[in-house]
Amino acid sequence: MSDALPTPSEPADSPEGSDGVARRPSPEEGSARGAENKAIKRRAHRKSRFGCKNCKLRRIKCDERKPECLNCRNRQVRCDYLPSSQAAVTTAAPSPAEAVVAPSLFGALNVEDLELMYHWTTSTSATLSSQTSGAIFWRTQVTELALSHHHILHLILSITASHLARFRPQRRDEYVALADHHYATALPVVTAELSHLHQDNCDPVLLSVQLICTFTWARGPQPGEYLAFGEKGRSDWLVMFRGIRTTLETVGYDNFTRSMAPNIRAHAKPLPNVAGTLAYEEPLAELSDYIQYASKPAQLSQNVYAHQVLLECYSNRYGGVDGEYHIVFAWLFRMHEEFLEALQRHQTVPLVIYAHFAVLMNDMESFWYMKGWTTHVLAGIWNILRDEDRVHIRWPVSVVGWIPP
Repeated sequence: MSDALPTPSEPADSPEGSDGVARRPSPEEGSARGAENKAIKRRAHRKSRFGCKNCKLRRIKCDERKPECLNCRNRQVRCDYLPSSQAAVTTAAPSPAEAVVAPSLFGALNVEDLELMYHWTTSTSATLSSQTSGAIFWRTQVTELALSHHHILHLILSITASHLARFRPQRRDEYVALADHHYATALPVVTAELSHLHQDNCDPVLLSVQLICTFTWARGPQPGEYLAFGEKGRSDWLVMFRGIRTTLETVGYDNFTRSMAPNIRAHAKPLPNVAGTLAYEEPLAELSDYIQYASKPAQLSQNVYAHQVLLECYSNRYGGVDGEYHIVFAWLFRMHEEFLEALQRHQTVPLVIYAHFAVLMNDMESFWYMKGWTTHVLAGIWNILRDEDRVHIRWPVSVVGWIPP
């Protein structure tokens, strides 16, 4: 038996010399072999422009599997590969190989909605009120009510998605799509509930109507939509806003337990007294004179009432009485139906009065969801009025700082 230890066999790509000793390849051989190895390792990359819309929005690679891609299946969202006839059909269970990549425990999570809920509780809910107590109300009581009434849940997610779209422009399209989806899901339910109001559903219905109004603001100014009137008649926002009054009057304030009604009755800390910062007395006195000589006899009383309530709103805002900026909308809340109908018909005097209300609305532009609405409303009024009537809205135009075209 030989004393020599057995040696491992040499790799196939390590040639031996005649003496059995491995030799180092020449530079020419090494260069050729390196090029050959790189060619083997480099794989062809196929670019595709046929990925599903969800994957394109998220800027991730789509596997283009039919009838739905794996990304959409794992996220439990509707893949646009899926035929419309199968929209309501539950997708097939993933294969064992897929289950290893995406376990069912994580596949059931809707990450987009979890992200929205996180931002609602940590950020967006605090932006709906200027008072700490109001922010706590939206974060706690409203969220708790939303867990039992999913139309509220969809609406707070839609507002949060709009909030993120405003401050994350690189993902704006994705968030706008989420906002529209949640709003479209909630709206039919709220509409149906409005037609069957009772003590058990009045709280969630009232909150949903308020959230719908806020969502309209959050979407930003829309062509032909000027809140109190529309370009072609009644404003969709006004219908919902007046729904707040209808809800309260139909059921009665005392039947609301956890909604905004108790907060309206509560005495909130007044906003800072800013008396003297705006000389509104003389312009509103001139507006009163204008109403007296420009109103038709049948409409004089309702126009005078609109001016009286507007003057009260100015006094409360600049005299340190109001506890929230939103209370200025008490003017529209308290208007008679006849006055609102005149606004929808674009009558001159109501439009001029509404332009003076825009000054109060301008204070609300400290909230992200009101940005741009004041000048948008003034532009809508300016475009409707005749040249000889525009002189009567020069004061609100100058206070807001808008420059007519």
